[in-house]
Amino acid sequence: MHPTETQNLFCPDAVKGHPYSVEVELLLGGIARSMFKDGTMQFMDQDTGPSTAFSPRLELEAFCREHIDRYREHHDLYR
Repeated sequence: MHPTETQNLFCPDAVKGHPYSVEVELLLGGIARSMFKDGTMQFMDQDTGPSTAFSPRLELEAFCREHIDRYREHHDLYR
């Protein structure tokens, strides 16, 4: 990560526009979404060091919308 780039932006209003990534976040047990200034996001745990990335940095909402059934199935199998 570039030192001037801010990661983990807290944007509570942005949740309304991201229903699929929020659902996947919950299905995965609350793994947080890191939001970047360019609009990309990734699932990443930054509470412990070193940080653990659970997805690449991408247009996460579109990815989650496309694959939501897989996440739901995974959750139902392993909850």
